[in-house]
Amino acid sequence: MRGVNAITFLVWAAPLVVRIQGQTTELQSCLSEAKNMKISLPTDDSYKNSSQPYNLRVSPAHGVIVYPNSVDDVSKVVLCAAQNKMAVSARSGGHSYAGYALSGDVVVDLSNLKNISVDSSGVAILQTGNLLGELAQSIWEQGQRALPHGTCPYVGTGGHALYGGFGLFSRTAGLLLDRVKAAEVVLANGSIVTASTTSNEDLFWALRGGGLSFGIVTSWTFDTLAAPATTVTYVINFASALTEDDASQSFIIWQDFVRTLPNEMSVAVFFTPDGKCQMFTSFEGTYYGSEEQLKSILQALTTSLPLNSTISTKTLGWLDGLVESDGNLNTNQPEKADTFYAKSIVTTESIPDSSVKNWISYLYTEGLSSNLSWFAQADLYGGAIASISSNATAFVHRNAFIVYQFYASTSNALPPFPDDGITFVNNMVSAVQPNVIAAYANYIDPTLTETVAIVILRC
Repeated sequence: MRGVNAITFLVWAAPLVVRIQGQTTELQSCLSEAKNMKISLPTDDSYKNSSQPYNLRVSPAHGVIVYPNSVDDVSKVVLCAAQNKMAVSARSGGHSYAGYALSGDVVVDLSNLKNISVDSSGVAILQTGNLLGELAQSIWEQGQRALPHGTCPYVGTGGHALYGGFGLFSRTAGLLLDRVKAAEVVLANGSIVTASTTSNEDLFWALRGGGLSFGIVTSWTFDTLAAPATTVTYVINFASALTEDDASQSFIIWQDFVRTLPNEMSVAVFFTPDGKCQMFTSFEGTYYGSEEQLKSILQALTTSLPLNSTISTKTLGWLDGLVESDGNLNTNQPEKADTFYAKSIVTTESIPDSSVKNWISYLYTEGLSSNLSWFAQADLYGGAIASISSNATAFVHRNAFIVYQFYASTSNALPPFPDDGITFVNNMVSAVQPNVIAAYANYIDPTLTETVAIVILRC
């Protein structure tokens, strides 16, 4: 284990008690030297909007929200908060499923830190106020470059890279954190340091997979890649809705099939109600090669599935391929919030046939009768992710085979979330794996006890 504990930052994974008004006044006085730094207080009319979490099921912010304009501003905020014994949290995109970005007495909102530059060698320096959509668009425009990352344009580049950063391109190019060359970090004492393989090496190791408790990352330096010439997206279409038995058998076949796929191929399976009392099942992904090669690979799968199926493909350029899977990359308009509960499982082997059948049975019975809007997703890992040594970074799931996400929201995306909704998701997970061994931190579950969270997020 690396020696990183001495750098622990003032970020806490639970809502904190609101501090007395005097501390807020002292904080404002301390920050008065900073030019044009916006401060949002709970008493302000605009605070309700600025403090709203992405997940409306969790408690909104209670602390002061500060909008620094530079890394020096971030340092000043941290120092002033420490002087007033106020805990600090950082918000890059604010997409934490548990709203942890808003958990501090002082929330450092990084949305004004928007610089992105790419040099002639493809090295990109990106401030963490940028969202994934902005990252993808900008590095493409500055030399047709690419990075592996998730498919939601509104996710922040700060937390996404800190905990992993999985996406469709990851089996080919690794996780987003695998492309990090250096990080600019504000530590708990206000100092601004660079973490890399040659400077603050232990901190650099910890930041890549260990999360945000070591400081506030204000910028990443990425080693970008030349964007692939083509992206082939594909969906396997079935002649009719799958029965429960057909769905179980298809997933069992799929698990076996994906073990030998080339790194250039991403694969996912989705289950969700179709709105007509039947299950919508989708086998889909991307391939960074030719359409002919893709269809040749998939033929072995389609011929073994229990129902007749066809393969729908689109051959696109890199940026159009991102739009096809991610939607519009433009994030100028506010993102619509949701009211949901989610969990995950990280597996290193195929789940047994009996567990597949148990899970699919639950989806077809309890799932189809639920009033919640839900989906279950299985993503294939491996490839370039697994090619990196398990101790090269703090990311603990190098040996992951399939990562499952279970997500349920209210039908109108608004509160309240029903009490039995959490039970519904928990039972969905238990149907796959009664005793969860490992989970993905970017799909954080705030209902876990500290003891359980430490075990399953670090296994």
